[in-house]
Amino acid sequence: MSSHYSVEAAEGFRGQERTIGDGEHDVFARRLNALYPLQPQESKILESLVETVYTVAPHQDILREQQPSKEALVLLEGLACHYKVLDSARRQMTGFVVPGDLCDYGFLSSSVTRQSVLSLGQVVVGRIDLRQLSAAADKMPNILVAMMRAAAIDQSCGRELIISLGARDALQRLAHFLCELFYRLRTVGLVAASNQFELSMTQAELGEALGLSTVHINRTIQQLRKRKLISMGQGMVTILDPAGLEAIASFDGRYLRSN
Repeated sequence: MSSHYSVEAAEGFRGQERTIGDGEHDVFARRLNALYPLQPQESKILESLVETVYTVAPHQDILREQQPSKEALVLLEGLACHYKVLDSARRQMTGFVVPGDLCDYGFLSSSVTRQSVLSLGQVVVGRIDLRQLSAAADKMPNILVAMMRAAAIDQSCGRELIISLGARDALQRLAHFLCELFYRLRTVGLVAASNQFELSMTQAELGEALGLSTVHINRTIQQLRKRKLISMGQGMVTILDPAGLEAIASFDGRYLRSN
């Protein structure tokens, strides 16, 4: 892997690059397998493509806008977001990256990164050489199909966030956001049996993502707590009543499925 990339274009990367062990990170294969059934050998190939990983400190750029697609980056641990900085220097989050997701899909069309990607809390990112990925996809077309489906779902998530910002009230926005995260994390086995999952976002960041003030976010969280729909604190969320939360949000998870 090229070290030039990390120094020039992704200063958020910190720590020593290392080669990962067998089975250490299979979340990428689990994610794509959920979108399009893969044969065991195809899953093993996907795992082997993630040869090196980096730990990225909180609130660091993983990718920057207009960055050339030299490698594919997959989030292995933690939470990240797409964002755009406006002329006013205000930042708008436009989507979220969970473990198993590729950080950007521009490499599929040899395009530059359209929006920057930021770590929310500490994350682990894996690198995939594009030549090796292309060779694997040529031999095993199912891998390409799964990645195309992942790219389509990524776009759908961005559209749903636009709908939230334009048409949902505060309670619906937060409920919908939590329903989406719950569904996406559960798909890759990162939700506990108690319906608990990690959420490495402050209330200020939740407000930024959902177009609400920190005070409004706090009040909205309290409303969901009082209705006994969620428990939230110390970087963890527990969905106490999934059906009730979905009803508040009018959540329809079909946009997160591949068919």
